Amino acid sequence: MSEVTTALAKSKVAWLLLPADVTVPCWYAASGETAYVVGGEGEQPIPELPDELRIILREKETRRAIGPVPARATRVQPGSADWGTATSALLGARQSNPPEGLAEHWAEHCAVWALDLAPENLPGHHAEPPQPSPVAPD
Repeated sequence: MSEVTTALAKSKVAWLLLPADVTVPCWYAASGETAYVVGGEGEQPIPELPDELRIILREKETRRAIGPVPARATRVQPGSADWGTATSALLGARQSNPPEGLAEHWAEHCAVWALDLAPENLPGHHAEPPQPSPVAPD
């Protein structure tokens, strides 16, 4: 397990680094190499996220910063295949849940984001390592 994956799984606090040098602290729920974030009415103030951003994680025991790490942001739409996974993870990680209807509130009034930190899904990653260019004979 990489340092990033370990930090993602153990901590629940991160800082999103957005264009124009904006830093947004947030709580999140992790599932594998994905962090789910919810923002909007009655939730943390998360702006519209760009497709690509950087995230700083925290090592839980030492509180040491890990990153910034590149991430790909995708808005999770209510009713999509990922909606149940995202909201289940968020409900499980949330410190205080109202008794009923929170996922429905998120669907109507909030944005749920999936932040993919898997290296193979990030820009610039190649499935196969680049091959050396052939050397022209002298």
